[in-house]
Amino acid sequence: MSVKIKILSTEVDALTIDTANSRISDMIKSRTSRSHYVVKPYVEFIELARKDKEIRQILNSADLVLADGVSLQWAASYLYGKPQAKFLKLVRSLLFWLQDNSWRDQVLPEKMAGASQTLPLMRLAAKNGWNVGVVGGSDPYLTRAAIKATIPTLESLTVWNGYFDKAEEAALVSDIASKKLDILFVAMGFPRQEKFMYKHLSSKLAKVLIGEGGTFDYHVFGGSVKRAPEWMQRAGLEWLFRLIIQPRRLVRQLSIPRFIYHVYRQAKSLR
Repeated sequence: MSVKIKILSTEVDALTIDTANSRISDMIKSRTSRSHYVVKPYVEFIELARKDKEIRQILNSADLVLADGVSLQWAASYLYGKPQAKFLKLVRSLLFWLQDNSWRDQVLPEKMAGASQTLPLMRLAAKNGWNVGVVGGSDPYLTRAAIKATIPTLESLTVWNGYFDKAEEAALVSDIASKKLDILFVAMGFPRQEKFMYKHLSSKLAKVLIGEGGTFDYHVFGGSVKRAPEWMQRAGLEWLFRLIIQPRRLVRQLSIPRFIYHVYRQAKSLR
């Protein structure tokens, strides 16, 4: 069992990417008849879960809750890492300590951002001959071709359009279930994808359902979004790179100050 740490109202698993993917592999190999599901929350997830009972239930009922983003690593280290008490701790943690890998990774050892965790999991799927599905995006043929170009050894891959309406949902669910999937990557954006997984847990869509957000938009999977340079990823500045190349994300980034404030309040309650 992994250690779970509580960030605001959400419990997050403290795992490395390798360990998380090993846990997913164990779920696939298990003989249980129920579907497992995995969520990868970032700041907006955690903030919404704090206010929304339904979202909070969905996240905290997941088999794995994997931190997608450096902001959650910061929160975990600020709340539970060392030093516990320090002069101007909030300011220093944000301006200086966050750039130090040893401080940032002390509680949540790795962030599970999109391709970082999904690409090695896809390679593991190819190695083990797993039956893989993806629901998301508007062009299944393009998405499938892009994934196959990245992982040509992934033999069993089916992709469905993620833009469907309520009238089409039942037929889509039936078609997915008929494929007897090992993994279904649900890439429809938060919180739609999480609600979809939770709603259809009993439909046996796959042994493991994973909420992926915009993972397949990344360049590594043939999409148009480039990842930040390695040095920015190591420094915890990938969010800044995304903001520079996608200025429209600025509105989404406004959730970060609120998140910082609520984590600060949580830290005070833990003292």
